[in-house]
Amino acid sequence: MNIKKSNLTFSAVGFVASLLIVLYLILNTPNMVSLIIVFGLIALANTYFFVDSIMKKIDEISQASIDKQTELVKVEKGIYSVAKRDETTNIKQHDVLIEQLQQLKAENQRLNTELIEQQKLCTKIIVKKNQENNQRNLSGSDRISKLLVQLNGNNISNSKETMKVLEEINQTLDTYYNDNNQDNVRQMRAN
Repeated sequence: MNIKKSNLTFSAVGFVASLLIVLYLILNTPNMVSLIIVFGLIALANTYFFVDSIMKKIDEISQASIDKQTELVKVEKGIYSVAKRDETTNIKQHDVLIEQLQQLKAENQRLNTELIEQQKLCTKIIVKKNQENNQRNLSGSDRISKLLVQLNGNNISNSKETMKVLEEINQTLDTYYNDNNQDNVRQMRAN
């Protein structure tokens, strides 16, 4: 229903012209009633065509508007369906990421628990080794102390015996020396 602009223009010009002619005839020649009626009918027909052209133009504009609105609705539906599909995809990806994060969290907790257990075990082993080393050191220290005490006792008895022997030697030397027997002393010292 494409109305040409020229039809609307001709209808408008014809309507205005016929209306002016009718007014002119009514004002200047009121006794020519038949001519006024003819031009009145022409003005009425032009009015019909003019109004019809206006209505067709309004229908054409409204149809174009409806077509544009229909296109916009289709575009909006397309955009909505794409947005909805993207939203669904994003929700699925989000759910997958949340599930992976929960798995990572659970794995992290499991590894932390294992690490704590391993640290406890290492601590127990270290404490046990330290206790064993301390016991060895203590028993070794006890044995060393006993040996030192025994060695000290042996040294004291050896020192006493050595002193006795030295005193006996000294007495023997004094005896020989006192007897003015120097030759005996020399012989003895030589032995």
